[in-house]
Amino acid sequence: MARKTTFHSRHVILGALALAMAALPASAQVTSPRPATHTVNRGDTLWDLASRYLGDAMLWPQLYRLNTGVVEDPHWIYPGEVLKLTATGGESAVPADASAAAPQTEQMAPVEAQAALRQDPGEYYEYPMPAFAQRRPADITAALTSYVDQTYRPLRAGEFYSSGFLTEGQTLPFGRLLGAVTPQQIRNLSERSSATLYSTVAVRPPEGGAYAPGDSLLVVQLGDEWPEHGSAVVPTGLVRITGQAGEQFLGEVVAVYGPIRDGQLILPAERFSPGPAERAVPVDDGLGGTVIGGRELRELKHPLNVLFIDRGRQDDVRPGDLFEIRRRPEKRAGAADAVDELMATGQVVRVGSSTSTLLLLHVVSPDISPGTPVRHIARLPAGVDR
Repeated sequence: MARKTTFHSRHVILGALALAMAALPASAQVTSPRPATHTVNRGDTLWDLASRYLGDAMLWPQLYRLNTGVVEDPHWIYPGEVLKLTATGGESAVPADASAAAPQTEQMAPVEAQAALRQDPGEYYEYPMPAFAQRRPADITAALTSYVDQTYRPLRAGEFYSSGFLTEGQTLPFGRLLGAVTPQQIRNLSERSSATLYSTVAVRPPEGGAYAPGDSLLVVQLGDEWPEHGSAVVPTGLVRITGQAGEQFLGEVVAVYGPIRDGQLILPAERFSPGPAERAVPVDDGLGGTVIGGRELRELKHPLNVLFIDRGRQDDVRPGDLFEIRRRPEKRAGAADAVDELMATGQVVRVGSSTSTLLLLHVVSPDISPGTPVRHIARLPAGVDR
């Protein structure tokens, strides 16, 4: 059998005793006698006093319960207040009369000074209270009222500029986005970069064109093309011209709708008119039409997707009009016939000569394909700018 040898060291034994003493609770170690009371000084907190006299800052509630006759709120203690540190004979931690008067001693501040201090609690709180917690809370009712009672707008600028439209075979005055004028801090593997909100970019107008400070430009890219209706113009952001540097015009990105990249096209942004703050009213025997297609290449549609329909200004379609998209009744081999039913509801956000841009508000059946019928069901009262 292997022999086991044990080494004893005087230093090791002393170190172990020291660790054992340190592990003893504070009550088991020799400490100086605790005073019966403490007079609050400027900067004192219940947290600090519990750490000093009770050996654990987390025991501050014990001090508070012993002094409910003096401390009205544990968050606030004031210079001159005399706090008990231990319960005396026949006294419980929670007095039977919570409104008992504070003990009067010679060290206590005058009543007038106490009142003055209570008017401005300032820095005397039990723990570092953040600034927002010291401020009086705002009237939540007033905040909710201002939110609920804000003016209703059927048309919104962000939806108008971000939804896009069809070119309808027109030649548009496209300029080009050259990119951000400030190089990236770290070089990208690709030469193309993305512009972010409020970044400064350079743009080039079309041949023979120019921009002026304050002009708003729509940054776009071209999407799918339909032979009879042109290409889809898909916005990615808005730029406001701020000046010129050499042969290039400078602008600030003021809205982002998608990735804004070097080489994308730019157009002068059309003026947006919000129209009256009124809701659309139903129409009888509304205009019919069909879905041309979606702005995005996805089979299943969801709310806030964009569709293009084959009805426009020449058909008296106006911004804010509502259309229903309905399933076309048809016979199906080996299955029940499809019947007319609601598939989705959309709002017109832009109107062209013969087409309109529809923003989906409610979707029942997401499989909306080109050629699906649409029906005009409501329109804004007269007076909305076309």
